[in-house]
Amino acid sequence: MSYAFSSTPSRDEGAHVPYVRAVRAHPFHVAIIVIAALALAIFWQNSRSPTYEATAQVLVTPVPEESPYTGLPAIVTSSSADPSRTMQTATSIFESHVAALTASRLGGGWTRGKVASDVSIQPRGESNVLSVTAKTSNATQAAALASAYARAALAQHAKVLGNEARLQIEQLRARARSLTPAEAAESSQIGSQLAALNTVAAGHDPNFSLLQTPTPPTSPSGTSKSVFIVLALLVGLIIGVGMAVITDYVNRRARDEDEILSLYPLPVLARVPLLPRSARKIASPELLPAGVREAFRTLQPQLPQTRESGGRAIMFTSASPGDGKTSAAVNFAFVLAAAGFRVILFDFDLRRPDVGRRLGVRSDFMELFRSEAQLDDLLKEVPTASGLRVVSSESGGETTPLVEAVVRRLPALLRRARELADYVIVDTPPLGQISDGLRAAMNVDDIVLVARPGNTDRVELQHTRELLDRMDHTPSGLVLIGDQTISDAYAVYGVGSTSRPGDEDDDEFEFELDDEERASASRRPRREGADRSRRSNGGERRSRASEQPDDAQRGGRARPAAEQTAGDRAGHGSHSHD
Repeated sequence: MSYAFSSTPSRDEGAHVPYVRAVRAHPFHVAIIVIAALALAIFWQNSRSPTYEATAQVLVTPVPEESPYTGLPAIVTSSSADPSRTMQTATSIFESHVAALTASRLGGGWTRGKVASDVSIQPRGESNVLSVTAKTSNATQAAALASAYARAALAQHAKVLGNEARLQIEQLRARARSLTPAEAAESSQIGSQLAALNTVAAGHDPNFSLLQTPTPPTSPSGTSKSVFIVLALLVGLIIGVGMAVITDYVNRRARDEDEILSLYPLPVLARVPLLPRSARKIASPELLPAGVREAFRTLQPQLPQTRESGGRAIMFTSASPGDGKTSAAVNFAFVLAAAGFRVILFDFDLRRPDVGRRLGVRSDFMELFRSEAQLDDLLKEVPTASGLRVVSSESGGETTPLVEAVVRRLPALLRRARELADYVIVDTPPLGQISDGLRAAMNVDDIVLVARPGNTDRVELQHTRELLDRMDHTPSGLVLIGDQTISDAYAVYGVGSTSRPGDEDDDEFEFELDDEERASASRRPRREGADRSRRSNGGERRSRASEQPDDAQRGGRARPAAEQTAGDRAGHGSHSHD
């Protein structure tokens, strides 16, 4: 047994492909989340009060450890061992008890807590500069607050140092008066200290000085509105794509043909259009729509008849229920029978048999075991399809014993069927859920896998592939149900359609026109304007027509109504899917 198939290379997907597919599968989810993020960002931007920042810069000048100021308790000295400690000391001095003084200076409802919450003190990088930053809802107010705080801190520190300096001056002067002429060196040192302390007592601050006064800001601080909206758009897009990927991961249905081929890379033998539910379950080949019929006609040359070993046995299966395998098997049998082939259709889906009910015939595999019946006795002709015979089963009851019994006789049944028919079609259960089809796969010439985007379960399709690979069976190809791109393409070629002047493929229509009809078709007006021109000269036409001989006088013939409408009957059918 050999399988005719062409290997299709595996489709390697880039890392971005799953995300693109998820967005394409759930565009509304992504759009709603992005719009919600933008709306929330705009609402927050419009509802919040703007914040303005103003900063005053204070220069910190630590004094050496051996300077005349080292005796003052609030003095900031330099530390060679830990330079960062110097700025920490300066920051703590600016933060202690300054908020209350600033509030009293500003007045107008300012309190110590409000000033403390609106002002922050931070060292400016690795420099000896302190930044006094005020944040308020008003630009001028922010600059005034920063300036008031910095000046209050400088004034308070200078006051503390001045008070301490005056106390030390009194002590040093008393000491200087008690010195003898022999202690002239110490007297000189005291004089130097007194000179330095006098400047501090007069209001000089050896540690801090105002380096830059704050100016009112021209725009609110923080992220601008445009940047904030762009960030909200990006965040919304990330969340939306994430939700689409999660939703797509939870939903196990294969979205499209590309995803099915990525899971099981097989040749696509036919693409069959999906019809509305109201137009399904056809019981006659004459009612097959043109698109469905042509799709299955393309399948037959790819699975040609083999006369050397009898009829060709073809198994139709799928990964999931509802993929359309039974409909594909029935419609392919219709097309083969209409082409003049002898066809036998086995309904091997014994757990959910549907072929007999759909075609209006009664046949039961159990007859093989209840009596001495042979396959020839079980075959039932389909009234609406000449050349098509069916072996089905009756639903109901426990089917496991029947399945096992039929499996044991299946090789002999298929051998006999090959002797009686040109094609033997076997409809089996979905392999992704039930393994009955594996028994039939060992006795057929071809396996046709039916898949339907939007219905085929990805996990079950992968499971089907694993089962067939382990059994060393490769399907001949895929029949894809639900192709929306070809149903309209066959409208021109469908039975009952009218030829158009200028079409290059008129000689390939299923119902050709004779020479007289072609000449008549070529004379038809191609534009509505030409038609209106003829109607305007209708009286003259009628007068000329009365002078012309009729068809019988010319030796011509009228086209029979059966020829005119033979194709119309096929345009009202449908194609059903499991």
